[in-house]
Amino acid sequence: MSLQNSGIGEVFRRELERIRRNPADRFLLFLGPMTGILLLFFIFRQGQVTGIPIAVVDQDGSSLSIRISNALGAAQEVDVIAHYPSVQYACKAMLRGQIEGFVVLPEGLEGQVFTGSDAPVPVYINGTNVLKSGLIQRSVLTTLKTISGGIQLHKLQLEGMNGEQAMARVVPVDLEKHILFNPYTSYNYFLNSAMLYIMLFLFVFLSSIYTLGNELKRGTGPQLLSAGHGSVGVAVAAKLLPYTLVFFGFAVLIDLLLFGLGGMPLRGSFGAIFLGQFLVVITYQLLALLFVGLTSNLRLALSIGSAYSMMAITFSGLTFPLEGMPLIAKGFAAIFPFTWWEKLLQSQALRGAPLKDTLPFMGIMLIFIAVSLCFLPVYKRHLQDPKYWMKS
Repeated sequence: MSLQNSGIGEVFRRELERIRRNPADRFLLFLGPMTGILLLFFIFRQGQVTGIPIAVVDQDGSSLSIRISNALGAAQEVDVIAHYPSVQYACKAMLRGQIEGFVVLPEGLEGQVFTGSDAPVPVYINGTNVLKSGLIQRSVLTTLKTISGGIQLHKLQLEGMNGEQAMARVVPVDLEKHILFNPYTSYNYFLNSAMLYIMLFLFVFLSSIYTLGNELKRGTGPQLLSAGHGSVGVAVAAKLLPYTLVFFGFAVLIDLLLFGLGGMPLRGSFGAIFLGQFLVVITYQLLALLFVGLTSNLRLALSIGSAYSMMAITFSGLTFPLEGMPLIAKGFAAIFPFTWWEKLLQSQALRGAPLKDTLPFMGIMLIFIAVSLCFLPVYKRHLQDPKYWMKS
């Protein structure tokens, strides 16, 4: 049987003509995902946060305090943009949002350090942004520990110890740290690998809801079924096919951006990632069938679908680790295909896990697809029954 005789070609050409005439379809299919993907890629491409503005309040004015101030200015994560004469001035600058933190070098700091007394260095940090406050704390602490260790090392050497003995005294337990799979702690690898795909899947899902729901809104269901020779499966498959091809092309573009321009490591099988991408695109397209079938209302389906897509970011464990969530939240995370896609991508791209580890994730995608296909008869009934038309 030819494509024409089966109705696939007829429905496919019908959908191409609808895309040509409808600017909303063209936006959801081309302009929206392209703009979102490129913007996100270039936003996070730097990979690491640098230049967080802080200030120094130097009340000591000694050579040591100047050395600490210069060392803070040389740190990668922070940028010393001002030196204030008092804590009050620094607090006002923080309230105005000019700085995210400040370090106070108290009077008598150098004397306390060289006499062996405790020399506390107060640090004030704006904690409204957890990421920035953590980076400031880590950067300042590392700088102060480095300078403190250098001073202790010099004092021990003056007492007659050689370099190795002095270092063993200063650092009796040496931490040998190995960061696996993302050794540069790059936000490009961590965020772009998730955000680029969630942007793509959002448009896959919403465009599928829109094109399937639009048949109900406009009451063109009988024409769609007629073009598909009465088969709702053929009609849906051929109707979604142009979108499948374009969105899978966008998935390949994301691969080029991440692994090519972005330099993200690929430790496992690209074939598994490639197949996983295809399954996720199909999964989100067919989930649209479920949402339209349940609501029979384009506006409501789009609203619920948007919320469903955005909630996937939170419950996938990207913004807050699944290990820290209550059991009910972990269960809730399982209803989002993105959760399983993210596990598949990280297992192959960053960890280089065995191929067999991807099979459960792909199996779950197939379950989503099977459940969605159960709504084909429901969608067909909606296409044929006028009471489901013109609802939104």
